[in-house]
Amino acid sequence: MSQKKIMQNILQWLFTKYLELIDRTVQIEWHEENTYGDSQIFGFWHEDSFFMNLVLEKLSRKTTPVDVIVTADARGNYIEHMIKKCGGSALRVPDGYRAFAALKKIMQDSYERTHSIAVALDGPLGPRHEPKKLAFYLSEHAEEEFVGISLSYSSCIRLTRRWDKYAIPLPFTRVSVAVKNYGVVLKSAIPELPVDAQFVQGVRPLLRGV
Repeated sequence: MSQKKIMQNILQWLFTKYLELIDRTVQIEWHEENTYGDSQIFGFWHEDSFFMNLVLEKLSRKTTPVDVIVTADARGNYIEHMIKKCGGSALRVPDGYRAFAALKKIMQDSYERTHSIAVALDGPLGPRHEPKKLAFYLSEHAEEEFVGISLSYSSCIRLTRRWDKYAIPLPFTRVSVAVKNYGVVLKSAIPELPVDAQFVQGVRPLLRGV
């Protein structure tokens, strides 16, 4: 086994074990404006990708199985591993023009089986908090409701050198999860999306990590 593969396995093990620790110690406060049942398109900010593994695992118990769109390059290997550990499935989509064939298959599959799809709105490489059209393209063409998910943490570490300021919650953190249904959204009419759960009406503010 190559040194690169060994390092990848070690990192995957560390990420998974830390996620299990967070799952045992975190307190989640749900604030939901959504009716579950049929398949939906879930959108979240890339910075919240780590904790979204747990959020989507819990949402899948309320709705249909959730497939997560993940970049096809090496960065997606770690993400796919964690998604699978949380009982989900990853849909690997290449960047650029090569994405069209993969998206066509995703659309085809969505007609044949009842699965929800989750996607990082500003992924895979930003700019931060500028939503791309992918989630809304899927909502429009599959005629499925778009559901935005925003998170707030009482305590977290932020990787400020990364473009997304990636958030890693600390043990015993309180996390607010705001889930809001926007209905079927056209890619030409993207709504204003909160970047933080505390900006959603009725959600109690939390202190953010730095």
